[in-house]
Amino acid sequence: MDSYLLLASVGLGAPQTNILAVGAHPDDVELGCFGTLLEKKRSGHNVYAVALAPGAYGTLRWDEIEAVWSESRKALRAGGGKGEYFLGKFPIGSLVQDWATVGFVDDLIRTYSIDTVISHHHGEAHQDHIAAQRIATAAARRHVDRLWLWESVIYTHRNVHPFNPQMYVPVSRESFDGKMKVLETYLAAGLLEPLEVEAQRHLARYRGAEMHRDFAEAFEVIWEVHDG
Repeated sequence: MDSYLLLASVGLGAPQTNILAVGAHPDDVELGCFGTLLEKKRSGHNVYAVALAPGAYGTLRWDEIEAVWSESRKALRAGGGKGEYFLGKFPIGSLVQDWATVGFVDDLIRTYSIDTVISHHHGEAHQDHIAAQRIATAAARRHVDRLWLWESVIYTHRNVHPFNPQMYVPVSRESFDGKMKVLETYLAAGLLEPLEVEAQRHLARYRGAEMHRDFAEAFEVIWEVHDG
């Protein structure tokens, strides 16, 4: 699929949708598609996110990371539409696609009637990110109408598979600011690097300019079902 598409033309325009973003760790969803989640929630859609493998990272204890992650959960819970941010129970650094992990995401899909799943790009190099994408794809294969992969961040896209932007979601100033606020919270805690956060700021403007918008996030479309 080589055509560039705007959100209004592909089924997330009027009917209420239930979106699940599947990330490996706290901060992955925030980097990959948090602007889109906030934008869709402002429009009355239901948005959910999950970090499959939370845990202590580097010199930071889990309770320190959880305090930062909770700010993202508050952002998803606020405003119109339903919203929640879940935590998985799987080990950080050794996430695998198996019966338990796929079943965990499948249960979320069934419980919340998910019709749209967003996850990591298959070109990422981090082992947990690759596993999360495969888990999301396996769980989505039966009941989900849309599967999109977000654009990799600058420190994890180290592979031979390039990102191909096919879907663009315009993001309002309010949603863009909301995304940057949570990323800056991660930055202040030492979980993200300054260049990584700044790159997100420029990427949103660049993707927006491609579609003659102020801000946007781009996705690679794996499948998209249209009725009627």
